[in-house]
Amino acid sequence: MSAEPKSVPEPKSAPEPPAERPESDVGRRVHAFRRLRRMSLRALAERSDVSGSFLSQLERGRSSASISTLARIASALGITMAELFDTSAIGPTPLRAQDRPELPWVGGGRKTSLTREPLAGFGVYEAEFAPGGSTGDEQYSHPGWHEVVVVLTNQVTVLLDTERFVLGEGDSLDFDSRQPHRIVNETDAMSVVHWVLGPVQPGDKE
Repeated sequence: MSAEPKSVPEPKSAPEPPAERPESDVGRRVHAFRRLRRMSLRALAERSDVSGSFLSQLERGRSSASISTLARIASALGITMAELFDTSAIGPTPLRAQDRPELPWVGGGRKTSLTREPLAGFGVYEAEFAPGGSTGDEQYSHPGWHEVVVVLTNQVTVLLDTERFVLGEGDSLDFDSRQPHRIVNETDAMSVVHWVLGPVQPGDKE
């Protein structure tokens, strides 16, 4: 009498990977925005009033956060809550001329930002000076910046304390913003400049 064939067990299928939790997506976006802002984990934690260890766990998808905590984190990153839950790519995005943020300007012209978001310790602007327009009636100064003015069209006059510089198209001038200064368009045509503000340079006088 022949032996019955032994049944062969069916191979086990590989377990499906667990579905990613929503907080892992939020954490990845927090991490991506933080890197985009060149902000350290510690700096973001301090600005958001959370611990560094909690923030690290959140970025790795190992912890969730309340809506109020996420609101503080978004504010510290300079983004909206909606951007934390968006699925669009994070990275450099062209800023179209018509979409430039417009800034308050009393100089008889227009001033716009050439960056979509404020950059830490750095500002790039385009300023239009109408004929007779200026940065104000008096010279002014402010600590913490080194400025560069580049004339794109026509000309402007830069007054630095007792010095006077007339800049034509393509000319530039850099100076410590702690020096009293004023920019004025003394011509009868529109003048356009690019204006860059960066950190005080090591050689700037105190």
